[in-house]
Amino acid sequence: MDKYIEISIAKKLTPKDRILSFVLPLLPILVSSYILVVVMSLRLTLLLASAVIICAVSLYVSYRIYMSFNIDWEYILVDDEIRFTKIINKTKRKEMITVNLQKTEAVARVDDREHNQYLNNPSYKKYIFSSNTGRQCWFIAAATSNGQRTCIVFEPDDRMLDTIRLTVKSKFYK
Repeated sequence: MDKYIEISIAKKLTPKDRILSFVLPLLPILVSSYILVVVMSLRLTLLLASAVIICAVSLYVSYRIYMSFNIDWEYILVDDEIRFTKIINKTKRKEMITVNLQKTEAVARVDDREHNQYLNNPSYKKYIFSSNTGRQCWFIAAATSNGQRTCIVFEPDDRMLDTIRLTVKSKFYK
């Protein structure tokens, strides 16, 4: 391995995410509580154990839904590839996309008006792997291994930027 850089960034919840993280876990709890109340009010003692089990399962499901909003992004630069991974609740990893730097069309800051036409081009599939904290975001416009044109917004540090700059010299815009 010539180059290896790993960066992990925690995603900050937007107001919409905060509302969803409250409402979505609440729904299973409300439904299961309603089932329990109906069983209790109708005095269906044979179904009481089932209603309690449904409540317990819904509490677990609600917990899992709530914790699924705890997201970290991981960028791993290995030689000429950048791998973008989503880490959910610090336990579950999901590889999102891998980009070969040799197939890169451009690397620039998101606010660079001269080179950011890739962000608005409908022929590019867009991925946003940023923390929503206001840090400087960059994008990579490239083709993936299956030939799909992508535009990826992310927040690299200076080490990763220097390595990318050395790899894709003429396609790096600062």
